[in-house]
Amino acid sequence: MEALDRAIAWQTAEPIRVNRPGSSRHGGILHGVDTRGGRPLGLYTEITGYAVSLFTFLLRIGRVDIQSKAAMEAADYLLRIQDEAGAYPHVQDPADRNGVWSAYSFDVAACIVGLARLDKVCPGRGYLNSAMAAGRWLLGLQRPDGSFFAMMSKGGELRDPGGFFGDGSCIHAKNAIALLELFAASGREEYRQAALSACRYTLSLQASDGAFWSGPAARYVFSHAHAYACEGLLYAGTALGDERFCDAAGRGIAWLAGMQEKDGGWLSHHKTRLLSRRRMVDALLRPRPSDAAAQAVRLFSLVGVRGVGGVGGADHDRGRSLAIGFLLSCQGAAGGFHYRRTRRGLSPFMSTWSAQFAAQALAWNSSPAAVEDLF
Repeated sequence: MEALDRAIAWQTAEPIRVNRPGSSRHGGILHGVDTRGGRPLGLYTEITGYAVSLFTFLLRIGRVDIQSKAAMEAADYLLRIQDEAGAYPHVQDPADRNGVWSAYSFDVAACIVGLARLDKVCPGRGYLNSAMAAGRWLLGLQRPDGSFFAMMSKGGELRDPGGFFGDGSCIHAKNAIALLELFAASGREEYRQAALSACRYTLSLQASDGAFWSGPAARYVFSHAHAYACEGLLYAGTALGDERFCDAAGRGIAWLAGMQEKDGGWLSHHKTRLLSRRRMVDALLRPRPSDAAAQAVRLFSLVGVRGVGGVGGADHDRGRSLAIGFLLSCQGAAGGFHYRRTRRGLSPFMSTWSAQFAAQALAWNSSPAAVEDLF
């Protein structure tokens, strides 16, 4: 529990959580900290959305020190930056309404999840109305095949940022969580159908061995993105009672178990081209990110609650224990988590989202894991 307490404390205090009443940045959550000089990094919309979900989850399991205040202030920050069209843009100065910004479908979905869940705890503050407006914007970025455009710039221009989070990425399976939260809150069938379509598309990105390609043109597997695909499909399959999605998630989790390193972590990339620069860098440094380890712990915990894809929870107990050990080896003295471990040691970047996933993973050591709390 001490590791969990430190992880929560790290992300509920300055500089990670902006606590400056009266400032337009108040309640927002930062990307992380560069330990080389202790330099705090910028505000991050996706991570602020995750914070609302995490703090709401912690409230639900009885941790009530500052979680209610932190959750509402993070949510209020999102409402302040929400665009007229409904998106929560990625901004560095929320007071500058004329500044350049972009909005990502994945980030907006993460914010929707947090706001929809917080509204059940703190109704009447406009959180669900905000989430519904964002949901309408999100539907506008879904393509006919169920995939999503990744990004929209101010003015409505659609842009593909490429990489593992570009157009048609496997990470957009997690958009289904937001869509199903909105379906549960409103009963509007369009949200359920959009979630189904997103998950069906994601199945097309799964390789025969269970791994999820990062995208239709990105022929590599990124552990972090693969775990996102498993999370979205597991949540949707459970919520919809659709075994196709649960089975695909189960095969993805089994693949993850098979790729675990001896130290309990996972390499960043898999199935890369034999002579690619990425392959050579990975072979030299062997980077193992803490976010993927925290995600794997969560997935292994959920398999223990409900066998998915024909895989029993006991099959993942050892892998879960190893992953927790790796995760704790990445935790700093103040409670944050170094983004990754390499042959050169721990990276100087302390990752907020690693701490957020790790907090839930560690909380599930002492409280039952539940798919409906996954964010």
